[in-house]
Amino acid sequence: MSTALVLLFALAVATLIATFIPQEPVIASTVRLWRTGEEGPGAAVSGVLDALSLYDVFGSWWFGVLTVLLFVSLTGCLVPRWAAFARNVRKPPVRGRNLDRLTHRAELSVPPGMSESDVLDRAGRAFRTYRTRVITSEQHAPQLAIERGHWREFGSLVFHSSFYVLLIGVTLGAAFTFTGQIDFEEGARFADTPVGYDTFTAGTLWDTDRHNGHTTTLDAFEVTYLPDGFTPDDFVSTVTFTSADGERTVTEDIRVNHPVHFDGLTYYQRAFGFAPTVALRSGLNGAELFEDQLILRQDGGFWTGRGKVSVGNPAADPPLPQIAVEVLFLPDAEFAEDGTVQFNSPEANDPRLLVTLYLDDDLGLDRTVPISRLDWPESAVVDRAMIVPGTPVALAGGLFEVEFADLSMWSGLQISHQPYRWLILTGASMVLMGLIPSLYAYRRRLWVEVRDDRIVVAGVALHRRDRFAETFDDVVDRVAGTLGTDRIPAPSRSNPPSTPQIDPQGSHT
Repeated sequence: MSTALVLLFALAVATLIATFIPQEPVIASTVRLWRTGEEGPGAAVSGVLDALSLYDVFGSWWFGVLTVLLFVSLTGCLVPRWAAFARNVRKPPVRGRNLDRLTHRAELSVPPGMSESDVLDRAGRAFRTYRTRVITSEQHAPQLAIERGHWREFGSLVFHSSFYVLLIGVTLGAAFTFTGQIDFEEGARFADTPVGYDTFTAGTLWDTDRHNGHTTTLDAFEVTYLPDGFTPDDFVSTVTFTSADGERTVTEDIRVNHPVHFDGLTYYQRAFGFAPTVALRSGLNGAELFEDQLILRQDGGFWTGRGKVSVGNPAADPPLPQIAVEVLFLPDAEFAEDGTVQFNSPEANDPRLLVTLYLDDDLGLDRTVPISRLDWPESAVVDRAMIVPGTPVALAGGLFEVEFADLSMWSGLQISHQPYRWLILTGASMVLMGLIPSLYAYRRRLWVEVRDDRIVVAGVALHRRDRFAETFDDVVDRVAGTLGTDRIPAPSRSNPPSTPQIDPQGSHT
């Protein structure tokens, strides 16, 4: 078992390392920056991390070796213990020898007119929930052997076996799992395809063919707030699922802690926000340059977002610059005389947009980097304007016109396929099931022996001897009550009692 503990510790250390070093299957963009030296400890150290497969700890060859070794170690530990436990459970209680030497010993008087077999038979009624065996022989006095407490070893075995089950569940889950995320606006839809998700992580054995192509449409989104007015109480996405063949359509409500299942995937409500529709037109001829719903993220009481208008064309004559907009949304706020903002409500009772227009030869719009992470200089700002729904406003002296065309909500969902969670749940349940008997049950043996003029009740505990000392008197009283007899006062003994030894045949001496 010590080998298994060392391997478990090694896996725990590997997991800890994976929390500090970015993992390529999760955040590949950060790993790329670490490899180039733009972020992280530098290119040289990053090369060492890469050589050790620390950018994909759970997919590395050495993590797989540790897992296999742990399986082998647990198997070699648990199989012999289960076999020994099965043999012990089937073995009947053994005869006790030299009961007079036991620490826990009491004597009862023999009820008048009761034979030896009657005494043992009636005494056995006091141990209905114990394993009992009547032992008779010509060389020894008749005896009732009682044994209880195998639940302790059973609990210990279940507890240790739970790690085996957990390891299998985690390993299979990591290999076949899939988790994706999508943010989409009211009225929009997305398809369950590899390119349909904003981000996703998949297990090493996940097959892209398992995406069945069904579509999810966000029909409506609703959010309610607690009495304080600013803390969300509940937010619900009403969605319609349509199977890939179009023959099955299901409408469901997805809310926090109430996921929905469809075609083997589980949908969780993850986030929400505002999605205003912003239009940018040419102020010269009215041509539409940009119109889109912008997914805004919350920043305090504000909601912010960016939109890509044009990536430009440096080869044109004259060169065309890159154009982008940045918006700050105020759902319901007032401006004080000192310029501070007072937020009245998180709901869009008085919606306004502060639109900033950027124009520059290089805003980074042609890079494979999320637009939210781009750093735009203040010198690229062309104009700013506060706008309200339905009223176009001129920018840059009339060269552009911006409009707050509409306002809707967006919903963020997490979609997961975790087929082996039941194994992890089973393993976690086994941990609790195994702990209870291993902590509270204990192995003990008792004997009731009929002699010529008295009945001897003796016992020994193989575990938790202090607990057995407290309950032995109750056991004796229960036997005396069942037989309808009394205790015989114990004589003083000059020699101190000793603990019996177990002979190779399993008998006590």
